[in-house]
Amino acid sequence: MKDKTLLIAFVAASLFAAWWAFYLIGVHYDAIHEVDGAACGPEGGCLKVLQSDDAEIFGVPVSIPAVPMFLLLAALGIGVLLDKFDRSRLAEIGTLCGLGGLAFGGWLFFKMQFFLDSICKFCLTMDAANLLVLFLAALLHPSGPRTAFLKLGAVIARMKQAGPEMALIPVVAVGTVLLQVATVQDPPPEKEVIVEVETPAPTPSASTPSTTREATTPRAAPRGAPKPGTRRLVLSDERADLTIDSSVPFRGKADAPVEIILFEDFQCPYCKKLSGNIEVLLEDPEIASKVRVGFMHFPMNTKCNANELSKSLHKFACTSAATSICAEEQGKFWEMHDLMFRNNGRLRGSHLKSYAREVGLDMDRWLSCVNAPSTQEKILADTRIGGAAGVSGTPALFINGRKMVGAQPVESIRAAIQVELEGTAGRVLMDVELDGEIIADLGGAANTVTLDGPEGRFTIDAFEASIEMGKAVSRPGVAPARTVTWYDAKTACEAAGKRLCSEEEWMYACTGATQIDEDGDGVYSRDVLQGRQHSYGEHYREGWCADNRKRDDPLELITGNHPRCVSPEGVYDLEGVTKEWIGLTPDKAVLKGGSLRSRDSARCAYYKDSEAPDTRDDSIGFRCCSGGDPDEAAASTEFQGGKVGDQVQEFAGDVIGGGTLGSADLQGSPFIMTFWASWCEPCKKELPALAAAYEANKGRGLKVIAVNVDSNPDKRDAYLSENPLPFPVVDDSSKTIMNSFQSRGGGIPLTFWVERTGFIRQRTTGYDDAAHAKFLENVDELLAK
Repeated sequence: MKDKTLLIAFVAASLFAAWWAFYLIGVHYDAIHEVDGAACGPEGGCLKVLQSDDAEIFGVPVSIPAVPMFLLLAALGIGVLLDKFDRSRLAEIGTLCGLGGLAFGGWLFFKMQFFLDSICKFCLTMDAANLLVLFLAALLHPSGPRTAFLKLGAVIARMKQAGPEMALIPVVAVGTVLLQVATVQDPPPEKEVIVEVETPAPTPSASTPSTTREATTPRAAPRGAPKPGTRRLVLSDERADLTIDSSVPFRGKADAPVEIILFEDFQCPYCKKLSGNIEVLLEDPEIASKVRVGFMHFPMNTKCNANELSKSLHKFACTSAATSICAEEQGKFWEMHDLMFRNNGRLRGSHLKSYAREVGLDMDRWLSCVNAPSTQEKILADTRIGGAAGVSGTPALFINGRKMVGAQPVESIRAAIQVELEGTAGRVLMDVELDGEIIADLGGAANTVTLDGPEGRFTIDAFEASIEMGKAVSRPGVAPARTVTWYDAKTACEAAGKRLCSEEEWMYACTGATQIDEDGDGVYSRDVLQGRQHSYGEHYREGWCADNRKRDDPLELITGNHPRCVSPEGVYDLEGVTKEWIGLTPDKAVLKGGSLRSRDSARCAYYKDSEAPDTRDDSIGFRCCSGGDPDEAAASTEFQGGKVGDQVQEFAGDVIGGGTLGSADLQGSPFIMTFWASWCEPCKKELPALAAAYEANKGRGLKVIAVNVDSNPDKRDAYLSENPLPFPVVDDSSKTIMNSFQSRGGGIPLTFWVERTGFIRQRTTGYDDAAHAKFLENVDELLAK
């Protein structure tokens, strides 16, 4: 009876997997032909994944071959139920098919995580169904799951003999062809106007990039996934009837022929990107004269959104929306809009008050407005209007009532505006060509730039360094030094009679302004940014820097051949190409700027201090500075024995449960020491990861010590009783031990990685499950020392 139940479960799972794969075919075409059609929403990731090149193989949706494969498995399972087929062979075939699907699913997940930066929930459901089939197939084998895996070679050998194994590939191939012919979908023809939007390829010039040209000659509709370098754009013939009143802030002429209404959330990173793209668009006087832009609120927080959100995504969305409404009351909406999007990672109450002062608001009037019921009602009213028009996430925009979703690129918005200016009334489908990298040879550019910075006059290399004869060299047109450690970079700069740049110097060169260390932690990149956000200006510009390369991109990486990726003072590639080592001492070793794969996160404020100074990969480089009077070297005398690059200090504390433990007990062993508290959510994620790493590596000598800084021991003990740890926990409620180690204002968990020699290799702050692979890499690198 048990075997029959397992067989029925296998058949049911195979049929579900086949049905889901078939359903995904339609979802795939919906994503291609209807931008609003992907059911996991504008922020759900399905659109970007299903519209990508990775969602098709030779023009065939990747889910199509899964349909005949799983149907064949279901048929074989039914054959076993009817005693027409051998159960062991079914188990072995099912295991082979399941592993094949798992391998492909893993590859697609890798592409989603590291290249597409989006996760498709529909694709993960397909992966889960495949895993279930694999699991049940292995359990079906009469000799046990292990045998099912060991027999894979026999299954492959039987593919050369007559039987179901030989039929597997032909059945999948024929089924794929038939399904492709039967399911391929062209865009609906009714009321359709196909507009080709063509952008000339950038020429090797430092002049302004070519603007988009639109042609209205009807032609065949694009089929399949968008071509590389293009973005699929669909404009519906339906137009939302948005209720606009005098409470909606606008910019632009009241009689402009094109009206853009934005539904945004100030804490939403994609809204910040769209806002920047709108600003870039309005820099074109011709566009600016024909467009007016209005802003409506759609905070992704259940407390102030009248629609049924599944959960609150942004903690400070409501208060930031109220802040902008009250700024509008005093005629300062757009100033506050720009300031909050510029600093949308810093929207706590204290930050909002400082922004209100910065834009010159009457503070008493502003505070009264923020707390007024009418302000809350304005936010709710905007969300009702958005919900009625089909807005379910942010950002969303309506161009003369036609809905678009997501952080649309400048080229797509420009194309949609042109469609409206031409009076096109029907449905519009087009592939919009996106600007690529603007590359040109530089002639006559100085190799160094001298600036009057906050630490005195200093000179910074105009180009990222290459290394010749052991010396750092700054010049354009050569391959930059890559896979260098901080120690390598320091040595190469010193060999050239220079040094690495301090953070203050690097930030001054990028932003053109002196930064303020507001919290006194010695870090400038995490404070409110002064000056420009990017080395070349305020808003991110696609293609200006080498910051959007794929790992397999064949284009050569060269210093100084991006004429637009330059500061007004003449410093090139502070963003893109490589992320750059800065800092005069190991404890100040930080990566700045972003690399060839950072995309729009490349910016002046990019700051990564979690890497060990001896880290090397192909996205890391450096440049040198000289002169000035940086004080970082003097600061290195602080926290002796408690910072990266030091021999760990002597310390000791009481172990929870009895006894003491200190540095003397850890001599000769690589160890990880983390400072944590029971109220700290990231700590409660890191501790299980540390426990697993400890159990897996204690045989290699790894030790872990968790230093608890709870002021209330009852809460600590309650947590530990429910979540026992396999390594010692030391009491540091007075924070005596923690305060002797350098934190640089990063909070907790604060984790130090110490080599078996006692050398502090690395300091990390925080923990993210999404970066668990990097966590394991840190463990392996520590044990290798």
